[in-house]
Amino acid sequence: MSEKVLKLPRRRGLDVLRFAPSGRSFAIGVSVVLVAAGLYALARETSMFAVRSIEIHGASPALAAEIRSELAALDGRSLVSLDASSVGQRVDGLPAVRSAVVDRAFPHTVRIHIVPELPVAVLRRGAESWLVSARSRVIGTIERGGRADLPRIWLPSRTELTKGSLLADEPGVLAARSVAAFVGSGFPSRVAFVRALDGQITLGLRGGLEIQLGAPVDLRLKIAIARGILPTLALPRAGGPDYLDITVPERPVAGRNPQLSG
Repeated sequence: MSEKVLKLPRRRGLDVLRFAPSGRSFAIGVSVVLVAAGLYALARETSMFAVRSIEIHGASPALAAEIRSELAALDGRSLVSLDASSVGQRVDGLPAVRSAVVDRAFPHTVRIHIVPELPVAVLRRGAESWLVSARSRVIGTIERGGRADLPRIWLPSRTELTKGSLLADEPGVLAARSVAAFVGSGFPSRVAFVRALDGQITLGLRGGLEIQLGAPVDLRLKIAIARGILPTLALPRAGGPDYLDITVPERPVAGRNPQLSG
């Protein structure tokens, strides 16, 4: 039987030129890029997408006016070149703003969604009154006697307060954040002042009763217990107790203390 040697098929080389665009296709692609670049440049430099309005959501009228004043320089600028992140940082820097999200709404609108700082108390430093937020940020000054619905936190006269900064006084910070823990319970409106001394929280109610909460732990539980007990107590001026101690929630104690100071 005769044998025949067979030749293996030769592998054909990859013809890369097959995949290269034709001259016409290349020219069209370049033209599209150039046109797009031209339109982008036109949009940046002309009033085609100029800012004409700023929509603000989530802010009070006063805060919205402050934001518009801060961003007045955006009027007439192109939305295409607008850096939304940079604008958001500027708005975040306002003392009454906790956070801001900025969107470009073509063709002519900047849309801003605001989460405002939540005022929880009024700081008193001498004759001055300042609003402080739930995260102990100093929002700004108010008239003496303003925001009577908020509790007062008394600070030493040497305490430094700067609008927009975080409160540096440790007892003041503790007092402000303790109030924030039970915002929404309806209880803060009954509180005349908050005191933090040696890490112990005391609330002074408008009727004269002081509630000793102890360390700032389980504050919501302690406030719930206080709300349940208060209707059963007479006011101090009517012979009722002048303090309610809920330092240990399981063993609340009410009584009178002639040495108690407000």
